[in-house]
Amino acid sequence: MRHVVNVGLLFTFLALATTGVMAFALPFSLTTARVHIISGLSTIILVVLHVLRRLPYFRKQVTGGATAALSQKKLAALVLAWGSILAAAILALPPTDWLMSHGYEARNSAQIVRASSLAGFGELSSHRKLMVRRTNNPDAHDLSVYVSFRDDLQEIPAIAVWAETSTGTMIETLYLERELAFADTVDWHGALTRRNHILPIWRNRYTAISGIGPDGKVDAVSGATDTHSFALDRYLVPGRDNDFIVCVEVNVPADPSDNWPDPQIGQPSLLYTAYIKVDKAERYAILELTGHGGGAENNGNVRYDFDGITTAKDLVDLLLVKLVARPPETTGRTGD
Repeated sequence: MRHVVNVGLLFTFLALATTGVMAFALPFSLTTARVHIISGLSTIILVVLHVLRRLPYFRKQVTGGATAALSQKKLAALVLAWGSILAAAILALPPTDWLMSHGYEARNSAQIVRASSLAGFGELSSHRKLMVRRTNNPDAHDLSVYVSFRDDLQEIPAIAVWAETSTGTMIETLYLERELAFADTVDWHGALTRRNHILPIWRNRYTAISGIGPDGKVDAVSGATDTHSFALDRYLVPGRDNDFIVCVEVNVPADPSDNWPDPQIGQPSLLYTAYIKVDKAERYAILELTGHGGGAENNGNVRYDFDGITTAKDLVDLLLVKLVARPPETTGRTGD
């Protein structure tokens, strides 16, 4: 058992060290995180087994027996040193703050897209997703977007979901495919591809609120303004004649047609939209095919002609938006 534990700890240490470096230096990867977590759990199990086998040794070091290899002073210094490291990491004190500032997330924060902390999503199946945007305002509605693709699709399309004003200004990104959320250049089904070639309409709308253009550089023209609110909360409050547009952009790789022959990108992304009037009695809206992102890589302009777009129009089964009114607060009193 001793040899099994020792060799096992070597393997789990190598896995933890490798995935730790990858998490620090590279964009977020669910595979990396999964291997790191499983390796950490395996290390815990192996360390527990090791400690159980060496309980007399550790007890001797703690109690300071005559044959203890560590004196009480050395043991106290070791505990203090480790406690200081933990405190520095928790409180972001030097040198841990310097170390984290050189990690991938800190160096590429402008490229990383995270939806609102009030937005969540779930995969109902491999072909169906549900996004929900809640608010902290008890008077506001919640918003949900249901996305369903055809069951016979072999490749699930990349997808972005966002809300924008009726004039085309992005309010908030509600969902972005995880693989596209951490870098402007990604490995998209085996080929390095920029996000503005995959979801060009969303990417260019996002430029306006991030100030980072599709080329990854600071855009001096398109930048966040002081007067615009980039949060959906106030738009979801009824009684104020609020309206906005929910947009879903989808794209699947390697679906060329005669007009769009590129073997990797294939046919362009498709944009589906629904106009939401918060005070309207109807709480559901189906997103309709509106345009496509062909040629929109650098300007974000939506094109409304569908010549040469064939199978791309058959990806979506149903896109549905729902406004959910908050139930009225109860006082706890019962009727007479």
